[in-house]
Amino acid sequence: MKILFVYTDINVRGGARSYQFGIGSISAVLKQHGHETRLHYMFSDLKINDLLREIDEYKPDLLLFPAVSPQYPHVYKVLEALPASRPFTVLGAHHATLHPECLMDTPNLDAICIGEGEYPMLELADAFEKGAPIDNIQNLWIKKPDGTVIKNPTRPFIQDLNELPFPDRELFDMQAAIDSDFKTALFMFSRGCPYNCTFCSNHALRTKQEGKYVRFRSVEKCIEEIRDVTGKYDVRALYFNDDCFTASKQFVTEFCTAYKKEFNYPFDINARPETLNDDICTILKDAGCRRISIGIESGDETFRREVLNRKMDNDAIVRAFDSCRRAGIKTKSFNIVGFPRETPEMHQETVRLNARINPDSVIIGIFEPYPGTKLAQMCLDDGILGSVHTSGAFIGRTDTVLDMPQFPRDKIIKCFRTFAYNVYKGHSLKKALLLRIYYSRHGQFLARCLGPVKDKIRTMVMGV
Repeated sequence: MKILFVYTDINVRGGARSYQFGIGSISAVLKQHGHETRLHYMFSDLKINDLLREIDEYKPDLLLFPAVSPQYPHVYKVLEALPASRPFTVLGAHHATLHPECLMDTPNLDAICIGEGEYPMLELADAFEKGAPIDNIQNLWIKKPDGTVIKNPTRPFIQDLNELPFPDRELFDMQAAIDSDFKTALFMFSRGCPYNCTFCSNHALRTKQEGKYVRFRSVEKCIEEIRDVTGKYDVRALYFNDDCFTASKQFVTEFCTAYKKEFNYPFDINARPETLNDDICTILKDAGCRRISIGIESGDETFRREVLNRKMDNDAIVRAFDSCRRAGIKTKSFNIVGFPRETPEMHQETVRLNARINPDSVIIGIFEPYPGTKLAQMCLDDGILGSVHTSGAFIGRTDTVLDMPQFPRDKIIKCFRTFAYNVYKGHSLKKALLLRIYYSRHGQFLARCLGPVKDKIRTMVMGV
């Protein structure tokens, strides 16, 4: 069987090429069982005619579309343009899982996959190859020619991640992706997050299948995968992009012990404030940890606890950043503006907390209501969900789709553009001004123009 993955990566702020772990894992399983896979990567531009030509030339039996909700409008346009003689089409990943009703509303879409896709896609490919029925494959909803939909139940989460092959990186232009992110190779050793933030998809995803949601590969398998990737590609640094790399102290301790015996690449991780202390940070630093990205999201303690379900006080967040600093680890804070029921005054608390912490770098994004999440439902309940932008000019996390009288769109965008400047203006005016330019209306264009010197600028404003 020939399977073509179609991956849209349109209008993503920052401009780095992506590696999509879901595609990589599914492709690896399909190849392991004798199927042929190819990727059509629609990076930056939605050139549908190029895809149609590739379909005509490659003649795939299946077209698989992964999509998070911000990419779904682009996928919709692609599906809409497919000819009547198209291959069988499947939409998977977060949007299909959390908004399966899209199957009924999307033209030329034959099925969706809810939850983890490795084994459903393998069973589908095997069935097509054998000419067997496909109506009873778990995790799949299938739209019949008469418009009726078969809604199959889901199977349990894959409990032993070691049983999966390493993600297929050859499917992508992996070296180009590594080069576009300052020679950094991405890894993901776990699935799931132990926390239930209302704006994040994890609390909704964990309900779609049975079984343990947070799972890690064994340390031995993690080391083996790093060895494999660093042996094939030109790499200078690693990013372990797990939702919360420090969710298990035992894993962190065992991993760092094994890692430092074999590798000396600096690495970055994501972590929650509650999981960081002097002991953990010392272990991470000793193994080569360069930077930890930590979610703050909102600086208003009451709002953060009652609306976002992030139950830590500001002092705990400060202590986590202090532990990183004492260990000699750089920090990045993640922040969001434009939450439902947020006010400009609440956002100023986020500015003040970041200024108090003075992280080495900050990231700010505008809230996006992901279907199926509690905060998206709050937006619906409050009647503040405005028009969904599908134009080519809309860049996710830089504009809002909410219509809130207490925090209008122009104020949200202003807060987004001035956030980093206001955080750093009391610490480093040069850094503050550079970030003010970067987050300006023309910041992305200027970043592309300054490509030849972007490493030096990044070192100054990002702290790495």
